[in-house]
Amino acid sequence: MALSIMYQNNNRLERAETIEDLPKDASFIWFDFEGANAEESELFKKHFDINGLTIEDVIHSNSRPKYKNYNDYEYLVYQKIEPDTYEAETINVLLKNNVFITYHAEDIEATDEIDALAKELEEEAPENLTPKVAAMMLLDKIVDFYTETVESIEDKVLKFERRHAKDKHQHQIMDDIFDLRSKLIRIKGIIAPMSELVDEIERNEYLIETEHDHHYVHHIQDHMIKQKNIINNAQELTDEIRSNYESYNNYRMNRVMQILTLVSTVFLPMTLIAGIYGMNFDYMPELKWKFGYFGVLIIMALMLVVSMIYFKKKKWY
Repeated sequence: MALSIMYQNNNRLERAETIEDLPKDASFIWFDFEGANAEESELFKKHFDINGLTIEDVIHSNSRPKYKNYNDYEYLVYQKIEPDTYEAETINVLLKNNVFITYHAEDIEATDEIDALAKELEEEAPENLTPKVAAMMLLDKIVDFYTETVESIEDKVLKFERRHAKDKHQHQIMDDIFDLRSKLIRIKGIIAPMSELVDEIERNEYLIETEHDHHYVHHIQDHMIKQKNIINNAQELTDEIRSNYESYNNYRMNRVMQILTLVSTVFLPMTLIAGIYGMNFDYMPELKWKFGYFGVLIIMALMLVVSMIYFKKKKWY
């Protein structure tokens, strides 16, 4: 659990230990609540004068990406991708006057996006840094990290295809394909609503105020379009791998069934003859024939040869 407090000093972002340490003339203040405990959550409730329903959403829910504009503050919900499980992790963002608030669970293993933004602002913050600008910068960081995850899963799909291109006998292949498809679906389930949020932001006159803002959001949109195309292509490739593997297995199964059918067809007449002469009747005419045994064997052999020639002409094998 941690609460980080940062504020803009000239063109740099500096850290404060407590709220009391903040300079009164700070033009930009950032509160980052990571896995806030009860005391920190209470501070969050009292200090910022946020609507109770919004507070419940921030602290207790794992909301879908969204944007809400209230009278004196704005509320955004971002979702990042957990790199190991490909599950969605929520980052809540609140913009109020000159205050930028991020609130996220402690069990988010990699707060890389938050850390990357903090590092960039600590090195050199924009002169016109506002909570809205910081919110767009954080969104850009999240989308950039999407690219790493998306390209990673695409690389796994391509390597899988090359590795198993001639490996047709392992039943594990289908399990691996479904595992890859499950990850792709989870990633797509995060990127799609985030893309909708970016489109909503692009149309929003409260967040997008200047031509630079429009260009910045278009830059983010371009990244998300590329990511969605990569995911769609990866899904199509896994579909083709699965289809090829199933087609090959069906072909092999048909070949096996064809051979078994031929064997059954060839031996069926011979089985009939053997069955007839295996019956225990006293007055069967051929039972006393001196050359009966050899004659029946010859007839069976002829039936076998004739059947094989007939099937060959019919191109059954």
